[in-house]
Amino acid sequence: MTPEKEDSTRGVRIGARGDFRIAAGLYKGHYPTRVEDMREDLLILGHPMFRGALLPVYRDMEFELLVEEEQAPLLIKMVAVRSDLRGAVPLLWGRLTAKPEKVQRRRFLRVGCFFEFSLFPLDVESRSPLEGRWLTGQAVDISLGGLRFRLEHPLALREQDRFLLRLPLGQEEYPVSARLMRVGRFGEAWDLGSEFESLPRCAEKTLIDFIRAQERNVRSN
Repeated sequence: MTPEKEDSTRGVRIGARGDFRIAAGLYKGHYPTRVEDMREDLLILGHPMFRGALLPVYRDMEFELLVEEEQAPLLIKMVAVRSDLRGAVPLLWGRLTAKPEKVQRRRFLRVGCFFEFSLFPLDVESRSPLEGRWLTGQAVDISLGGLRFRLEHPLALREQDRFLLRLPLGQEEYPVSARLMRVGRFGEAWDLGSEFESLPRCAEKTLIDFIRAQERNVRSN
């Protein structure tokens, strides 16, 4: 391995868990993966899954990999090279297009919260017209990247479903589009993890202030 190529993967650990991120298109979203191996400027990842099947990834497709590390998360820009489906674990080979970049942990810091908000299930409406309606969700924790919440309603939900949220932050209520990344149950309620697809700049500033206030409350207690 040449020093230049070795430097491109510096700080990345084999076995590290991460998020495979697609910025646009039909499969826009985040998908869990893991670094299985590396070869010079190539990272070999566990092939991301989509609704129980392999996520469609084509050669030269651009994506980002967010790898969680102790000091700071690493954001890595990559292109797909090939898939390897012969082994017990399906693999995806990706080539780094830039050196890993450390990003602020604050963006991914989650704080507990307790507030009600309104939401509209966009994909439920598209699958079953007239079934979508404004519902009330209960926030559990929040970060600049997304919201975990609970929903007591017998909807047929799927990962990657899109919602329109009305988040009450400060003295205002902000419209935010979000996509479900995790669908689970908590008793009779849905326990849902979502990722913000769009967050107005004014809402982001208010949310940063809210997260800081929650952090201070936790530390003071």
